Amino acid sequence: MSDPLLPTPLLEALPGVLLKCEFLHPGRSHKARVARALVDDAERRGVIVRGGSTALIERTGGNLGIGLAIEAKIRGYELVLVTDPGYSKRKKELAARLGATVLDRGISHPGCQDNEAAVQEILRREPGRFHYLNQFDNTANPTAHEQGTGAEILAQLIGGGHGRDTKVLLVTGLGTGATARGVASALGQWFRQVTVIGVEPPNCDLKEDVHGSHALQGFSVGQPAPFFPSSELDEIVPVTDDEVAAAGRRLSTEYRVFVGPSSCGNFAAVLKMFPPGAARVPSGVVCISFLYDRGEDYE
Repeated sequence: MSDPLLPTPLLEALPGVLLKCEFLHPGRSHKARVARALVDDAERRGVIVRGGSTALIERTGGNLGIGLAIEAKIRGYELVLVTDPGYSKRKKELAARLGATVLDRGISHPGCQDNEAAVQEILRREPGRFHYLNQFDNTANPTAHEQGTGAEILAQLIGGGHGRDTKVLLVTGLGTGATARGVASALGQWFRQVTVIGVEPPNCDLKEDVHGSHALQGFSVGQPAPFFPSSELDEIVPVTDDEVAAAGRRLSTEYRVFVGPSSCGNFAAVLKMFPPGAARVPSGVVCISFLYDRGEDYE
């Protein structure tokens, strides 16, 4: 059977700026890769078996939940998702329509201060029932991006004529940090210089690992990124709500692309680095960022 997760294209938004169109995945986002990798890994290790009684559980605000719901439906697993009250209602509804049991922590576990605490409470109450996929502590997560997303970008850049001396700027927000880690690792196997630039949401301070409330779902999720510590970032670009909104308008009006807030946050950071009519990407440099998911998945 052919692989449904075919390579996603690179959109040249500006000269020297390429945006990876992960929203075009059948699973609706870059997390489709991670969802499959997490379940594949658990099956390969024998901790879950199709047709068995072990259910899957994960804490996720949306994109991974949708990807896992698709994988669970295809493979016949029961899936429970523990979500944050502030995340997209539409994503929760879509995951539920795909067969997942979606628990809003604020309702199901009001005494728990975060989703991890809620998952641990469920595991204590029902020992032996679940396998916790745990995207925040599972190396299959960054590996999925190294072998998938990063390998695709590497092949696309080499195919586009970029030699080993091309300097790569990788612009990305950090949730688990798996995308940054995996893609940077893949690109570093060929390119001599890969600079990783973090996108800092409003009310956050990545240098100090301060993660406040903001609208860029999937970035700075209330804890340091386990797979890519902020101390390893080469640069940090803060973005404001107004800059994110302006970037979203430009993506939709100039490129006919309707994507979610975090994707707009990435593009806002790129525009801050290379303002229209001002600074351009220097010769011998390519800037890579990500359009993660679809705008219609947010209310």
